[in-house]
Amino acid sequence: MKNGMFAKGKFDLNNNDVPFSGIAATFGEICRTMKSTHSTAQEGNGEQEEDLFASSFGKTILNELGPNIHLIAKLIPQLKSFIPVEENNMSGKDENYAFEVGPERGRYAFRVLARVLSSYISPMVLFFDDLQWADVSSLEVIDYLITDSNNPNPLMIIGCFRSNEVDNMHILKTKIDHFDKEKEKFMFNLTNIELESFQQVDDVKKVIMAMLSIDDSHSTQKLSEICMKRTDGNPFFLIEFVTMLEEEKLITFNLGLLKWIWDNKVIEEKTMSTVNVVDLLQTRMRKLPHHGQLLLQYAACLGFSFRVTILDIIWAKHSINNAKDDPKALSNLLALMEEGNFIENIRDGSYRWVHDKVQEAASSLGDAGKLLSQFEIGALLYHSLSENELEDSLFDVVDLINKGSAKQSPEFANLNLKAADKACSISAFHGAADYVARGIKFLPNESWFLYRGLTLRLHTLGSEIALALGKIRTMDEYNNKVLSRDDFSALEKFPLNFAKSYKISNVEMKYDNAIDFCLDVLKELGCSIVGNRVTLPVKAISSLLRTVKLAKNTSRDTIVMMTDERQIAIMKFLPRLFYASFQARNKFLLILSVTEMVQMTIRNGMSASSGIAYGTLALLTASTLGNFETAAIFADTALYLQEKVPSKFSESITIYTTYSLVFVWSKPVQSSLTPLINGYMGGMRGGNSAYAIWNLIAAHVWLPFQIGKPLSEISEKCLACASQVEELKQPGQGILMKMFWQTCLNLTGQSKETIKLKGEVFDCDEVVCTSPLHEAVCNFNKLALLVFFGDYKQASKLAIRLGDTFLKTARGQCVGMIETLNRGVALYARALHTKKMKYKKHANNVRGTVKKWMVNGNPNVKHYYCFLSAEQAALDKKYEAAGSLYKEAILLSTRTGHLHNTALFNERYANFLLEEMSDKDEANYRMEEAIRFYNLWGADAKVHALQQNR
Repeated sequence: MKNGMFAKGKFDLNNNDVPFSGIAATFGEICRTMKSTHSTAQEGNGEQEEDLFASSFGKTILNELGPNIHLIAKLIPQLKSFIPVEENNMSGKDENYAFEVGPERGRYAFRVLARVLSSYISPMVLFFDDLQWADVSSLEVIDYLITDSNNPNPLMIIGCFRSNEVDNMHILKTKIDHFDKEKEKFMFNLTNIELESFQQVDDVKKVIMAMLSIDDSHSTQKLSEICMKRTDGNPFFLIEFVTMLEEEKLITFNLGLLKWIWDNKVIEEKTMSTVNVVDLLQTRMRKLPHHGQLLLQYAACLGFSFRVTILDIIWAKHSINNAKDDPKALSNLLALMEEGNFIENIRDGSYRWVHDKVQEAASSLGDAGKLLSQFEIGALLYHSLSENELEDSLFDVVDLINKGSAKQSPEFANLNLKAADKACSISAFHGAADYVARGIKFLPNESWFLYRGLTLRLHTLGSEIALALGKIRTMDEYNNKVLSRDDFSALEKFPLNFAKSYKISNVEMKYDNAIDFCLDVLKELGCSIVGNRVTLPVKAISSLLRTVKLAKNTSRDTIVMMTDERQIAIMKFLPRLFYASFQARNKFLLILSVTEMVQMTIRNGMSASSGIAYGTLALLTASTLGNFETAAIFADTALYLQEKVPSKFSESITIYTTYSLVFVWSKPVQSSLTPLINGYMGGMRGGNSAYAIWNLIAAHVWLPFQIGKPLSEISEKCLACASQVEELKQPGQGILMKMFWQTCLNLTGQSKETIKLKGEVFDCDEVVCTSPLHEAVCNFNKLALLVFFGDYKQASKLAIRLGDTFLKTARGQCVGMIETLNRGVALYARALHTKKMKYKKHANNVRGTVKKWMVNGNPNVKHYYCFLSAEQAALDKKYEAAGSLYKEAILLSTRTGHLHNTALFNERYANFLLEEMSDKDEANYRMEEAIRFYNLWGADAKVHALQQNR
């Protein structure tokens, strides 16, 4: 369908509590149009082609959205017609809490949906009307659609709002200002068009002359002045006013004269009481039959658009209460309302108001005494709709019920809980919070005793949502009402304790306090993993060795599914202890939390945390024990367990741990690139934005730098990553990425600096490293620049000072290999130059580390070892052996595509030939080769420096 589409959605003042209403309506219209357009186009060609289209689109949307298809389908039921039946029957239930997932999952799902739809429809125009009434969640989604710089398909978004209702404090004004600031960064165009009311009588006159087909401007002058005064120049009001004049026969068409005639004085007198367009509309509405006026008011309660089936339920009930009203008159009354230009038919069985002012006029038309109240309408729909119909209209029904007085009703408290659950599942946390609060108001006074489970669930969900929204005080209020009671079990309090642990560690960042709290909660659940803290180091190491042996001897096929609720709770809580221990740098407690998870998986079965547990055990086995082969086996088991207990949230962590931190030490680094991109997509789908970014940076920055991808490609990826890092609010990862980016800019000559990590993107003198990892990566990049620009004196000092700090701090990071190589290059260069023992000793230690990696099965460091051995041979004056080893190292690095290593090895070989062998010709050739490979790598500043020194 490459013929384009314009789709409209509108936000409703009466239903502005309904999450994503305007957005869901817009995408729903697109899906309906796609279905009907393709069906019409294929008439006569049989149903097979239509089925093929639906199947193709369905597969695409499933592949791109993954489990989030269920999230979107809850809002846009029209999508279900494209999804296979077996997928529609799946629940897609999320096992993670709202504060873990955050709002990004829902926003990302809409972004992916827009990408897929715009790939089938080109161009696609989305029009959102009355944005001044949009809910916060909807504005955030629109932001996500506009700033999607990775969507290659044409997409235009038009937003319309009433400026007189949007002041400087309005959230929409804040969002528009945000768009204006971000348009260059995210590469989109922003155009503001202000549609003012007619300012001059002449403008109004032109409209009147067009409506009445009159050419004489003089004869319409006075009428135009009256119209201008009564409507204040508003185009819609003007049309309604002139229509009213015609209906009131204040303007009539004279068949004898064949022209319109009117009396200006009479019009002015008769319309003196007309205050605004609502009055005009209500004047017209009151000319309808009494039944029609009542029906208008019922329809107004249902929002800007409504279904006849819903209205029919209400009208039937109204007719029972008012015997004189004929229920069969509904279709006739709808036709009458359509003829009066109050509503319009948008599709079979659905109507919408022609303008929100018409809906406003209908809602305040009067005669309320004979009408069902909004609460009564909501309650009626709740009891009348089928389960599926209620699910599709849940927000609308609950919204109507909530507009009534909050009488005690456990039934409606439970209905609000369902609405809160649904809103939470689609990441509409603001709406979910409102539903929880309203649900609690419906509870009777003795609800803790009479409706214990319902009351607990409302407070638990309220705490979860409040934390997701950053409303810590509200979260504490919900928590305290439950945790202060002594009649709840540890399992019943578990979600609230989980939220509290998250608050202590992730919000307050009191990691030692979080550790103590986690240990107390685990003990209450029956898991005591720490006894005497004095013996903690011994216990941790022995537990690691014992667990590695146990895991090696356990076939993954024998691990069953965990079913015990208490054990599942413990397995979910142990990662909280792991996180707090990691942040507190308590490595022994970290090890114990991991080994406990692995042992529980083997003893009691697998859970959503089992893949993470085995992945982390693999990392410890590789980085602490140096056993790459066993680590790879554990990593494979981690992926197997993750597949058995699918969770995109956990999967993102497991993929990052296994492919970025474990497999890179036992398999070619290149083989991890594609899985890491999948880990990024899984993290985005599962709402795990933190690990989505870890996967993205590893795939686009760290691994490419490790294997010598062209610097220009890495810089481009850094630019793309930067926008996502900022968008997902992950500043910690952003700093790490910018360090590498600045190194690339220095090497490519796009920075004034060369050896100093300083420039437009990152300045080591201004940025304070707030964590050991930040400091380690900063030193990594400082060392890399010193080595590549040949300042071996400073590089060797830094190498000695750092030692193997990077390997210990950034455990498992693949760039630890090149960091170790760079230390070796600097130390050997300085040893050859000074002949001092301290450099020789440190250099040989580095070579020993690389040899150990190679012997243990690391396929990525053989050329490192050859090169360092060449330097050692040169130091030992074994020049023939040195020459052979230099050549072998260059050959190996060339074969594996490591441009930076090949360039550096050639440069160092040239220095050896010149200084030790006095072979100027061969040295000159090797230097030319170094320049060639530096040029291929894109290190223009380095090329310039070498050429200047020749």
